[in-house]
Amino acid sequence: MKHSVILDACTIINLLRIDGADEFLFKSMKLLDLNISSTVYEEVGKNVRKNSLSKEQKKYIDQRIPQFLQFLHKDDEIIKDITQGLFEQIRKFTKHRKKDNGELISSALSLCVSRENNSKVYFYTDDFPAKKQFAPFFAFQQIGVIGDSIDLLLFLYWSNSDFGDKHLKKYLQDLKSEYNVPLKGLVSKMQSKKDSLSMKDKKDKKLMENIDKVLNGYWEFNPTLFSEGLLFFNETCKYPDIKHIISEFPDIGKECILAEKVVNVIDSLSSYSIFKIT
Repeated sequence: MKHSVILDACTIINLLRIDGADEFLFKSMKLLDLNISSTVYEEVGKNVRKNSLSKEQKKYIDQRIPQFLQFLHKDDEIIKDITQGLFEQIRKFTKHRKKDNGELISSALSLCVSRENNSKVYFYTDDFPAKKQFAPFFAFQQIGVIGDSIDLLLFLYWSNSDFGDKHLKKYLQDLKSEYNVPLKGLVSKMQSKKDSLSMKDKKDKKLMENIDKVLNGYWEFNPTLFSEGLLFFNETCKYPDIKHIISEFPDIGKECILAEKVVNVIDSLSSYSIFKIT
């Protein structure tokens, strides 16, 4: 039995960015009953160009994107299937006030697929604010599970007999490395900023305290401390230079959470195994 899976743009990009020339991850994903909205398909193309990917990664993903057309559901057909009235209910229930985006349309698609197949589905997104926003709706409608790229890797591992332990550990380590790229970039710029501060600025206790929260949060792998520092600079207008540095890394909060999670999973796998039938 194929498992019904709905994918968001960030999850597609995060898995394809660690795929190899053998296309093992892409081939493993195609074994599932994949479902993608047209908005998500478009977002993948746009986000690949915005993301901090290497030229090789961008080329690889660009070459694979057209192959997702076979899994495409047009947005207007999704809304038609559940009716415009129910689509507006999703907006209201989730307090969605932004324009129609991949997460909103994917939630509607998840509802459609779950009812058509009379079973729960798996929706994978690495957008944590969206996950928090739509999770209550999924629970209320009993649609299924919302996971992320790490969850999808674990799911592919136990549901595919060809997906071995070495595959799983390699891909998790690769994800960890990818999540750390923007984190290292931000920390490097914050450290340079700290080093260039004037004596007067160094006497600003709030400034120094929160720069150190970001730096120490990274080096001590304390995401709470790291996030506290970022939040302080994002909520004040007193330090525009630092706020600008943070703005260069718009997904840093998400990547910090994912980096922490993937490390925890890797640590757990050193002591415990994930059961699969071989």
